[in-house]
Amino acid sequence: MKPHIAVKHSLKRGPIVLGFALMLLTTLCYGQALDFGPPHNVIYSNGVDSSGNDAFPEIANSDYTDVIVNFLVVDSNCQLTSPPYVSPSDMQTLHNAGKTVLVSFGGADDVNQNTGEDYTSEAYQVCSRNVENLATQIANLVYANGFDGVDIDFEDNSAFSAGSAYDGVAFLTQLTDDLYSQLSQPRFVRQNIITHAPQTDYWLQNYNYQYPPYAQIYWNTTWSTKEIAWFNNQTYNSCLSAGGPGNGGVDCTAQDKVNNIMKIVNSWQVDSRRLVVGVPVSYCGTTVGDPPQCNGDGYLPWSSGDGNDMDTVILQLQQAYPNQFGGVMGWDFTLDSNQVDQGNSTWSEEMSGSLLEYQATWVGFDVQTKLCLDSNTNGNGYGNGYGSVYTDSCNGSNSQHWVFTENVIIDTQTGLCLDSNYNGNGNGKGSVYTDSCNGGNYQNWQFVGATIVNRQTGYCLDSDIYGNVYTDSCNTGNYQNWGPVID
Repeated sequence: MKPHIAVKHSLKRGPIVLGFALMLLTTLCYGQALDFGPPHNVIYSNGVDSSGNDAFPEIANSDYTDVIVNFLVVDSNCQLTSPPYVSPSDMQTLHNAGKTVLVSFGGADDVNQNTGEDYTSEAYQVCSRNVENLATQIANLVYANGFDGVDIDFEDNSAFSAGSAYDGVAFLTQLTDDLYSQLSQPRFVRQNIITHAPQTDYWLQNYNYQYPPYAQIYWNTTWSTKEIAWFNNQTYNSCLSAGGPGNGGVDCTAQDKVNNIMKIVNSWQVDSRRLVVGVPVSYCGTTVGDPPQCNGDGYLPWSSGDGNDMDTVILQLQQAYPNQFGGVMGWDFTLDSNQVDQGNSTWSEEMSGSLLEYQATWVGFDVQTKLCLDSNTNGNGYGNGYGSVYTDSCNGSNSQHWVFTENVIIDTQTGLCLDSNYNGNGNGKGSVYTDSCNGGNYQNWQFVGATIVNRQTGYCLDSDIYGNVYTDSCNTGNYQNWGPVID
């Protein structure tokens, strides 16, 4: 149960609570509501590539695991206006390719480019008076368009400062709570993924609070629940504006980014699997001025040979948190698709390669049975080339170690991919086996919290005390929760 202490704030609209009181007295207990699976390879997109064409077919064919479509904004009456659009055919293409598709609420612009209205502080102040209505609007849009959830990209620094007309922590906490409640209604089918995109400063500076704002939001919404799936931490736009390298700048170098992620984990006991390193895809991913000029604030090349690159960031964080590194987020796809036009390797390819090269193997531990996901090449009744999948006592063998290529789960012993179909076991349950890796959607698995969902069938990976493994309708039961190995 989450401990609470009150957080003091001069504009507090209600009790904002934080679980730090017992942090130093108890050992952090992992085992509930923590996310496993492959590290994320996230990209933001406004729906077009560098040539102005539909971006989503290109993204579907890329190595990205998640795409966040920007931006949902509100007018002065806190009504959603000019929402981003993904056609039903594009959404199906993305989902068939195993991509998680979120819609992003917020953004950094001060003015809605479509209407000319200011939608930041003043509009959010209006929204803060009826957060439930805002959450309902967003949830309805998610449902109507088939998104998998919502990303909250909040960049109104003034809401965390003294004299603000509304309390940013209270607003974001309630918005997250209300969105999770709305998106968990029966009409939504696994569409309750919520992410946030905070700047590093939101974790490390207190502003006008007793603790940094995002430390509070994390503990208020995620400690005892699954409300926030992961954080797309923006490790950019805070270097040059804060004084530059060596002069107070934040996230300027590869080592800065690594150190700050570790600081967030160590200072606030944030689960490292929920921390994704957000970076610009190119030097022009960060700009300043009007018209905008490239300034490369926080940008790192994927590989430079001198250790000040994204390859180094991934290596160090994968080594620090084996199989518990959240992954990488890029801003944005327009810049990445430009690499294709220039005949260069894409950001998605390079990030995927580094994430795969440095990842640790995963052991699938069934929380209910305390058995581990295992496999052999006996065929499971399907003939030559297929492998049986079952659970067995956790023994550290290679057959119980799995690796990920995006959302494909590969057994290290057999080299076969975890596969499934609609048949077998009766009562609507599906069979699970391994087969040669073929890129099919039946081999596409998405981690949602501690459950593992087959993208083709929509069923969850399940097990029983007899060692049988199958898929079944997702039911939130512990037999469908795959967590850390517990001695």
